[in-house]
Amino acid sequence: MTVVEPNAAPLTADDGGVPRDAGLPTEDAAAAPPGHVADPGSAGIPELSADGFEAHAGRMGTAVEDWLADHTASEAGRPIGPITPIPIPDRPVLPIRMRQASGRYRSPAGGFQLELRVDVDGRRPLRKLSGDYVTASGATTSYFGSWTVDAATVSVVNGNLVAVGTARCTWPTTYTVARVTVPRRTIFQPAAPATIQWSTPSGAVGGTYVCAPEGTAMRVVELEEDIEAGVTPFAAYDTGSLPSGGPARTLTAATAYGEAGIQVLDTGGRNTLATPAGHIWNNASLHGAMTAHFSRWQERAQFKVWLLHAQRHELGTGLRGIMFDQQGLQRQGCASFYQVIQAGTPQNLREQLYVAVHELGHCFNLFHSFHKNFMTPPLPNRPGSLSWMNYPQNYNPGTGAPSGAAAFWGAFPFQFDDLELAHLRHGFRDNVIMGGTPFGTGAALEMPVQPSDPVTDTSGLRLAVRTSPARPVLGTPVVLELELTVDRGQLVHPAELLHPKYGLVQVTISRPRGDTVVHRPPVLHCADPQLVAARPGQVLPVSAYIGYDAAAGQVFEDPGTYRIRASYTAPDGSVVVSDSTMVRVWGAGGAEDGAVAELLLGDEVGMAMTLLGSDAPALATGMAALEEIAEEHAEHPDAVYARLALGVNAARPFTAVRDDGSVSVRERDLDRADSLLRPAIDASRGAGGLDDLTLVQVMGYLARSHAAEGDRHGARDLRGDAARIAEEKQLPGAALGMLATDEED
Repeated sequence: MTVVEPNAAPLTADDGGVPRDAGLPTEDAAAAPPGHVADPGSAGIPELSADGFEAHAGRMGTAVEDWLADHTASEAGRPIGPITPIPIPDRPVLPIRMRQASGRYRSPAGGFQLELRVDVDGRRPLRKLSGDYVTASGATTSYFGSWTVDAATVSVVNGNLVAVGTARCTWPTTYTVARVTVPRRTIFQPAAPATIQWSTPSGAVGGTYVCAPEGTAMRVVELEEDIEAGVTPFAAYDTGSLPSGGPARTLTAATAYGEAGIQVLDTGGRNTLATPAGHIWNNASLHGAMTAHFSRWQERAQFKVWLLHAQRHELGTGLRGIMFDQQGLQRQGCASFYQVIQAGTPQNLREQLYVAVHELGHCFNLFHSFHKNFMTPPLPNRPGSLSWMNYPQNYNPGTGAPSGAAAFWGAFPFQFDDLELAHLRHGFRDNVIMGGTPFGTGAALEMPVQPSDPVTDTSGLRLAVRTSPARPVLGTPVVLELELTVDRGQLVHPAELLHPKYGLVQVTISRPRGDTVVHRPPVLHCADPQLVAARPGQVLPVSAYIGYDAAAGQVFEDPGTYRIRASYTAPDGSVVVSDSTMVRVWGAGGAEDGAVAELLLGDEVGMAMTLLGSDAPALATGMAALEEIAEEHAEHPDAVYARLALGVNAARPFTAVRDDGSVSVRERDLDRADSLLRPAIDASRGAGGLDDLTLVQVMGYLARSHAAEGDRHGARDLRGDAARIAEEKQLPGAALGMLATDEED
């Protein structure tokens, strides 16, 4: 009989898997029945903590050689006769060092195959068990499901380590009690297999798997790294170079994950991307570089990840790293930027290590410490966490204890916190593996809801939101305008960091179909969260396109009423919640409205709008749709958005990375940019077109592009025009920061 789910017991031993009623190690014969946990008070069955195993081994007396001889003979099945004592000198006897049971085990291939993870001793044991099942059919192997035991009871029974607990599974089953038995071994003996037997809570016996040891790491990941020309990539950092909260040791990104129980394999062969001098990356170029140059990139889930060591991003020195979270399969690559941390000082090396581990953490589907309330299960935000995933500047342990970057680095032990460790080691496979679930799925609420009003709010901050346009039709890109008002002078984040892509502002959208989307920007930016001293009454504005979501895809794809709310995490940990704003999306009013809506609602168009255009082949269909709108539907109101994405893309270079590592740069095309963006600017001077903040920002971007090509006169004219528009539209003074330039024009 074939077993339809792996935890159940087969009626026969030839069900396509390992016979799960045979093959138990002989030492299990006297063990307790499945589902039974030995009474710690029972004679001869001590209940030991993970730290007590070696002490238990040390109580075996002085006849160390006799014990080993007995154990070896028992394993070989030979009768044990009288033992002739061998005189042993009167000297102190060292305890026998035992192998750790924690690690990764695997059952034989065929039928259901189990990768078992045991986490009960060794470095930072969590007392958890977990596993992934795959099934073989013909020449193919497929993932079936995962399970996790969150709290295992651990004991030593007749020389075996036994861990028992109730599992959460990704498929329906009544066989939820897992009993894992690992014979104890000394360091002089080979590692023993682990046997797992399933049962129901009432004691009905399920399937049994005998799993061979594979290693002490819980998971294995392949890391491919590439380097931009001129960048000296991070190698290692001595944590004793500067004061910290942990022991001194030399860490690389790989060894940092090794301490977390994740083995990172360097695939070798670092390639250099020969970009020209002064090259600046943008999101579109990075997105294209990853899909073209990550040699192990595939459209399937795999424990393989790409890290690019790059010099500079167009968003400036504050951006230290990016995790690419794109359309299709996500969380497969990230980048570190060295523009201000290139020097080999201890501070720079420390930050290089932090950025690499932090960005790779996002690829493992880890949220920031101050966004843990969106994890599954939902947990409070942890701004006081001493973790790779916290921002040093955001560190706030509360209770008046020192906070900020200096306090963080002084106490940081260079590790993940326990809950992040549990995710890395024991999260369901699709929620951890690169190319699995979209960023946030499995790390966000299963049933997200709008944030609640605070009971009290003495933060001195107010957050307001509204949408643009106010009356969108189906397909119109929806932009959220946010304004943070400071009622009491204090330190806050600058306006540009209030964009949801930086993670400080979270947006939730309740849709007419009845669900709620916790907006996840398709590209997450990790910037150095600089603070500014805001005066009373100051308003900090920002606008953000929220029409495309990394998990949900097109957000506003149905006519009807949407309710939108945002929350901002302030530097002191306060969570400031906006009032709700309502926007009604109207259905297409005619044939042209319908045609434009169909073009705009494509997934590739959503990603192209997020990136404001791209030359990447993966987005060619989306860019072609925008071209069609701009040319064939030039008079339609939504054509202004197509011109925006196409024009910004033309106004900047695009770096294409070929498979062989060579680089070609498509230079700016200012004539094309002007032909697209200036009509979009003119269409937005009144009440229609682009929202006011985006309009000013686009004019500033176009001005910088003209200045970069030597047209300083044209750049000054554009900035002067933008300043007049900002004054006419009565925009907050902070909006003029979008016109800033690095040099005099």
